[in-house]
Amino acid sequence: MKNKNKYLAAVPVFATVIVMGLSSCTKHDQILDLTTAANPTPVLNTDTLIVAQGTANLLPIGGAAWDGTIDAVWANAPALTVHAVVPDVGNNTFTGFVGNYTDIKLRSLRDADNIYFLAEFNASNKAAKSPLWYFNPDTHRWAQEAEAPTLNPDGVTYRPASVNDRFLMAFNVANSTPGFNTKSCYAACHVNSSFGDPITPAGSNMYTNGPNEILDAWMIQVLQAINCNQGQDTYIDWASGLLNADGKVNDSQANDTDGTFDNLQTLAITGTATNVDVPLWVIPAGDYNNSAIPLSATLAGGAAVKVIAVSSNGVLTLDNSTTINPNTGTDYMQIDAGDGPKCIPGIVVSPFTGSLGDITSNAFYTGTGWKILMKRALNTNDAAHDVNFSTLADQPFGVGVMFNGADNEHAIAAGLTLHFQK
Repeated sequence: MKNKNKYLAAVPVFATVIVMGLSSCTKHDQILDLTTAANPTPVLNTDTLIVAQGTANLLPIGGAAWDGTIDAVWANAPALTVHAVVPDVGNNTFTGFVGNYTDIKLRSLRDADNIYFLAEFNASNKAAKSPLWYFNPDTHRWAQEAEAPTLNPDGVTYRPASVNDRFLMAFNVANSTPGFNTKSCYAACHVNSSFGDPITPAGSNMYTNGPNEILDAWMIQVLQAINCNQGQDTYIDWASGLLNADGKVNDSQANDTDGTFDNLQTLAITGTATNVDVPLWVIPAGDYNNSAIPLSATLAGGAAVKVIAVSSNGVLTLDNSTTINPNTGTDYMQIDAGDGPKCIPGIVVSPFTGSLGDITSNAFYTGTGWKILMKRALNTNDAAHDVNFSTLADQPFGVGVMFNGADNEHAIAAGLTLHFQK
């Protein structure tokens, strides 16, 4: 299995969206222009989130479902509500999403050892899917749902992306990035940085301006939080000084094979030399909780079974000598804007280890939006990549959300300050 960095490990934190206002930018000399018509001035919040004293419970741990209950202790934490909007960053980067917004209600607590955050925001559509495998009866091939909205055959409406909503936070590590204190996440954004295509730039990337500038970036993907009670602890650096590079980096893991992986393999169609992509693991009963296959299910005695062959009409042969015939009924097919009940998850999930797994998290969809709980040690002892809250000094920060199936198109609220009650 290949580590699925693209889906749950290398999605640029605040990538592209926080470049609003950057009309001229080079690797070693970012120029923040807040006046051009093409890139209107970003609205920086100037609000302060008070960190009250108290201990919050993040339960359950171990993959069980959270029922959304919020401990009474959160009533002691003053709430801050910020308005997050998807800006127009140019280059058609966020076409179809510009102007989308949601209000984020933030609260924070801390005790002697840990800091806790509670974020609540509206999202009319629950997006908590991996890119599901479905069977196309016209081509007799297996395919995966797209991680971006795609045009329907009618040429007018869009098929929703097969993605999961995310909540993002960014902090300045040891005050290493001077611009962050006044510009928040805008200090690490570069316009027209197009993932290696300088001729026809279609987006942007995040990186800081020098080798000693580091931002601590947290990404809570609801799929990982629901399945593993975890967020993803990453950081943003200067990407080795390379223009168009992506400066978002994962914190270290104790074991590089842990985390989230593609549920993908390539097999030759039986009796031919034609190679096709098919799922690696399936649960024959079709019981997929939370749109993912737990790594534990793929181990000895687990419910998942390996796919070992595929026929010309898409029938899968499993390692236990049984088969899955997707041509009967629509259980494995696309149904209108959704998918059949037995469509196969595109990822295998397990907890991150090491510093990458520093953030414990819960996620609960209320029917109209998300509740996100987070917990991290005040001091992780990773001075190079993590913000140290144990000094109880004020910390500038910014937040963002990807919601309603928007993939990387996300709304932001920048220019915030964390203040600790003492």
